[in-house]
Amino acid sequence: MATIIAASFFLTLVAAEQSEDDATLQYLTELNKSLSTNYIYALLALTAIVFLYQSALRLIAHTRHLASMNNGGAQRYFAIGSPAMGWIKDHMLYAPTFQHKRATEIKFSRYLNFGTIPTRFQTLFICAFITYNVFACTWNIPWSEPEAKVLKVLGDRAGILSTVNLLPIVVLATIKNPFIALLGISYDTYNLMHRWLGRLCVLQAIVHTLANLIVKVQKQGWAGVEAWLTHPFILNGFIATLGFVILFLHSPKLIRSWAYEVFLYVHIVVVIVSFAFLWLHLKDFSARFLLIGAIVIWGGSRLWRLVTLAYRSWGRQSCQAAIQALPGDALRISLSSPRPWTFKPGQSIFLTIPSVGWHTAHPFSIAWTEFGETLSRSNSVKSAFDEKTPISRIRELEVEATGKQSYGLIIKAKTGLTKKLLDSVERAGGLDGSTISFSACIEGPYGIERSMSSYGTVMLFASGVGITHQIPYVKELIEGYANGTVAARRITLVWVIPSTDCLEWVRPWMHEILGMKGRRDVLRVALYITRAGLSQPIRSPSETVRMLRGRPDVAGIMQREAAEKEGCMGVSVCAGGGLADEVRRVSRVLCANGVNLDFMEEGFGW
Repeated sequence: MATIIAASFFLTLVAAEQSEDDATLQYLTELNKSLSTNYIYALLALTAIVFLYQSALRLIAHTRHLASMNNGGAQRYFAIGSPAMGWIKDHMLYAPTFQHKRATEIKFSRYLNFGTIPTRFQTLFICAFITYNVFACTWNIPWSEPEAKVLKVLGDRAGILSTVNLLPIVVLATIKNPFIALLGISYDTYNLMHRWLGRLCVLQAIVHTLANLIVKVQKQGWAGVEAWLTHPFILNGFIATLGFVILFLHSPKLIRSWAYEVFLYVHIVVVIVSFAFLWLHLKDFSARFLLIGAIVIWGGSRLWRLVTLAYRSWGRQSCQAAIQALPGDALRISLSSPRPWTFKPGQSIFLTIPSVGWHTAHPFSIAWTEFGETLSRSNSVKSAFDEKTPISRIRELEVEATGKQSYGLIIKAKTGLTKKLLDSVERAGGLDGSTISFSACIEGPYGIERSMSSYGTVMLFASGVGITHQIPYVKELIEGYANGTVAARRITLVWVIPSTDCLEWVRPWMHEILGMKGRRDVLRVALYITRAGLSQPIRSPSETVRMLRGRPDVAGIMQREAAEKEGCMGVSVCAGGGLADEVRRVSRVLCANGVNLDFMEEGFGW
């Protein structure tokens, strides 16, 4: 009797334990099903928070703009920064992850380029995002249970997260991302997040595959794994994971910098193959709807880009590029679009020259837009910066025939499309200064609108072709000053170039800027010639346009402007890593010292 009672008690305990295990497994299964929905809600909540923050910044800038257009006390009020905000800018928003280098690339040779380091805030955001994914992957897992059960739950959780992460990955990857304008975040930053989130997605796919593989080995050994891999469901998932790993291995900057066009098209092909096998793997699961969403977003963005390209490039007439060779292996391109748009400073386009490379689309900043006549002082390079030279009316090459609106670019030939384009101009006999016309395709405009109208003091730094980003702001601010619609009272343009020959790049545009109403009251131009020989004469055209030998003392220039500033300071830089990092460093110092300053950096770090 005692034996029967003991056996009954034992069976009751086993049944209760089995029932508890089944309930736990059922709970975890339901939890995994709701994981993707909760994850998407979390992403939407994060987006809403960023939107509210950016909306607050826009409201502050708009209020400052309206209050500072007149020379009243508002300029003095906005000149003083908040100590708390100054600390945040100095230690978080503008600070590099380590010391002072952010834009300087980590490279040991031309072929060993490891890219740049994010800002401290970007690094913390990436770490927080990874931590959240680790938490979501491991939360409430019964670690005390047998290893097979733990691995099963962990593997399923990792697989779901890997799939749901495809949604933000494809959104972050597309230049047509609507959140660029909505949140005021540059495509360069979105691309950074795309790469890190992609790495996380690959890691989760590997965890999903290995967890299920280990369970199979424990139950049936390697012989069972061999038979297991012949099952279409398992094989499709394994190939999809392998495709993700290939994407991870060929995506570092070291690989991208060797041949970006090759990387891009290999990337697209591998993505298509991986998505196809992942679809076959998920066709009987609800997670397939997440994949459908990613495919729709990715395919839709590609289609919309093609529509944009066709709309801007073809009409009653096709898009034409008038190209002129310039000193220093540079090209000035004037584009006429059959369907022009209202240009805003900071915008860029993708340019394709079919006769040079039909499959290659390269991003370029728009330096100038023109319609009709322009102002000219002479055909001399130096006279473009001489405000005493008489002004005459000329027709620029982009409008001389039709009077259509045109868009001006400056391209520095390096590798890929830019080098091929320079070679094509040379073969066509265009190195004598004549204009060579090509059929072109343009896509855009892209970029976020960073208005400088609310800043009483504006400092614009550029090196080389980075001047293309800053010139539109100079023109807009001077026009606004003359019309009384901007807060700017001091505008400083600092341009660093290797030789005076580079002045030819912007000669026709500087003609017009130096002839604009009110320009002498607000604009100061400093041109630094870094490779000028001691015997080469360097003459400053005037007190407001100075030409100097060597490299700029960024700290001295910015501190002098800060001492004489009016209103809030806006500092923008589009330059090589060394100059950009120095401007960033000094901006942080000024913020820490109580100056109300906003720092903006423009670059293509793809």
